[in-house]
Amino acid sequence: MSNQPYAEVIINVTARRLDRVFHYRVPEELSGKLTAGMRVIVPFAGRTVEGYVLGFCETPEVQDVKDVLDIVGETPLLGPELLTLAGWMCERYMCSMVDAIHCMMPAEARKLKVRPRLMQTVELASEGHEWDRIFQELQSKAPKQAAVLAAARRMDSPGVTELARSVGTNTAVVRQLVKKGFLVIKQTEVRRDPCRLSEFTPTRPLPPTEEQLRALNRIAAAVDSRQQQTFLLHGVTGSGKTEVYLQAINHCLGKGRQAIVLVPEISLTPQMIEHFKGRFDDRVAVLHSRLAAGERYDEWRRVKDGRVSIVVGARSAVFAPFADPGLIIIDEEHETSYKQEESPKYHAREVAIARARLRGSVVILGSATPSLETYSRAMAGKYALITLGKRVMGQPLPEVSVIDLREEMRSGHRSIFSRLLIEKLTGALDRREQVILFLNRRGYATFVVCRECGAVMKCPTCSISLTLHAGEGVLRCHYCGYSRRAPETCPQCGSRSIRHFGAGTQKVEEEAASWFPDARVARMDMDTTSGKGAHEKILNRFRKGEIDILVGTQMIAKGLDFPGVTLVGVVAADTALNLPDFRSAERTFQLLTQVAGRAGRGTAPGEVVIQTYNPEHYSILNARAHDYREFFDEEMKIRKALEYPPYCSLVRILIYGTEENRVIRGAEILAGMLQRSVSQHALGVNQPVLGPAPAPVNRLRKRYRWQICIKGKPGTLVRRLVREAAVKAEEDSCFRDLGISMDVDPLGLM
Repeated sequence: MSNQPYAEVIINVTARRLDRVFHYRVPEELSGKLTAGMRVIVPFAGRTVEGYVLGFCETPEVQDVKDVLDIVGETPLLGPELLTLAGWMCERYMCSMVDAIHCMMPAEARKLKVRPRLMQTVELASEGHEWDRIFQELQSKAPKQAAVLAAARRMDSPGVTELARSVGTNTAVVRQLVKKGFLVIKQTEVRRDPCRLSEFTPTRPLPPTEEQLRALNRIAAAVDSRQQQTFLLHGVTGSGKTEVYLQAINHCLGKGRQAIVLVPEISLTPQMIEHFKGRFDDRVAVLHSRLAAGERYDEWRRVKDGRVSIVVGARSAVFAPFADPGLIIIDEEHETSYKQEESPKYHAREVAIARARLRGSVVILGSATPSLETYSRAMAGKYALITLGKRVMGQPLPEVSVIDLREEMRSGHRSIFSRLLIEKLTGALDRREQVILFLNRRGYATFVVCRECGAVMKCPTCSISLTLHAGEGVLRCHYCGYSRRAPETCPQCGSRSIRHFGAGTQKVEEEAASWFPDARVARMDMDTTSGKGAHEKILNRFRKGEIDILVGTQMIAKGLDFPGVTLVGVVAADTALNLPDFRSAERTFQLLTQVAGRAGRGTAPGEVVIQTYNPEHYSILNARAHDYREFFDEEMKIRKALEYPPYCSLVRILIYGTEENRVIRGAEILAGMLQRSVSQHALGVNQPVLGPAPAPVNRLRKRYRWQICIKGKPGTLVRRLVREAAVKAEEDSCFRDLGISMDVDPLGLM
């Protein structure tokens, strides 16, 4: 609590011009009650608004200072550490302080739309009663009351209805005992537990392998030192990284500190929760976007109140309000889902390391296919490298076959499954083994075209072709969600020559069921997992052996551990490889290596069949050989020649609006400003400003999009130049109806 007379408040408005501290006098009645991180109501521009207290001072910036009107809530939403981290995010990602603060807590906590759930519970009256005598009297005069009283003595704070039903009576009997002073009704908070329907088998630590033991000793020493350190745990698929996480966390908890575990996909969360609940039981909280609002709010409060020691969750769990996080683990650290696409466009890996610096914590970045940025930092000594080069129990990595789809076509084989994949599928199913078929493209067909006039069915609000979803009979845009019935005739020429091309997971599922009618086939993608708990239901069925062939997108490509899977088929390895993005080869290698790693994790050896039109590409050849280092060396040569990350810092600036000509004009003006700024500084690259040019997805949700990229040697100069140019641009009348979005070190340029 602060007794300083002036509060430094950030107004809860996202306008860039208001993104600064305003000073308010702390009135006497609030003195000693107000703390940094609290929400307050303050007068602003003739109205009352909400704000967040960042700190306090003795002297304000201006003389005419108004009073804080009221406090919202009894405790601060954010502690000093997270407030400091929010300030760092503003500088790093060029976002507003309000945006940074908002992403650190669930919306339910800051909007007050969700309250704790309360229910009436019954307890014995605290006054000293001779319970045995009272019970005997009631047995003779009011046996139902006696039965209720006996149940109340036996049960732990039951609800009124629960207590009555336990002895086969009604709530009126309970209330009679309350009137007599024998029972007391209280309002008790009931936790909305997201895991209430799940049962977790307790587990014990496994004896570590030599590699795991070396890793654990190094991590434990770092935790003990309370000095910030980042480890890259580079372990092949199946090498036991999760067991290292579990035992490292146990050591951290033994030091009285807490741990945060991030997973990239919600589909991975159920399996991770099972691992951590099995080992640490109710000391684990779960935080991710698929929880119901009440569940998310209750879990967040458990963390904030110090009732748990471990958080498992997706990207935003990096902001879990722990008092003293000693260990932050990012599993599958290479995954793009750790980068937020809306402002603030933060990367959870960078935020985790920044938070660890504030607290003297250890960060573990785990992956079989680390991002180039992470591995290059490990090679440079900025991160400590730990390698797990062998699978536990000594299983070999799966044998990988690469099929040239051009040769399949030349031989007259037209199925989406190659002859070798069909042969391997037949063998695996005959042996009652399980199969994963991977295609990173959902839907039935990737586009629909009229063969008479050539018209492609496109989204009316995005420059994207619509994807056919055959089961629903609709065409859908995977960017904005627009959908329409699939036409029987061409809307342009009226022809009935409507055909669909390309294949998505829905088509793969249909083909698998057609080729293997006795097999139990299921699909796991965004279309089949939109409902609450859908991921977990599909994965549980697969684990129990109720599914023979699982077809899916990238959500089944990593982290999942199913010993029954012996065959993985990659239906088309080129979906990411052909994207106009400098990271396309890296993503292709990572996806192929990760999905291949799902095979052969049990006692039977694994096999992988990769189908591609580019069998000579180095990303596919190195995935076939399970050779990360060879891929890294090859890709780094290309990045260096093109001056792309990790050899530079890159900022993507997106200019968008509803009028295309104004967007183009705005992009040209902003590019000119950047060119003039760049000419006065040495950024250390040959071509620091790229563009302006249309974004690869030129129109999205009725807005036209042009982009500019600026790059330079890593540091703050590039961000400063971009920030200055954006501020100037927004003062220009040409930008009145345009938006400017800035993305620091984007993971894609689409």
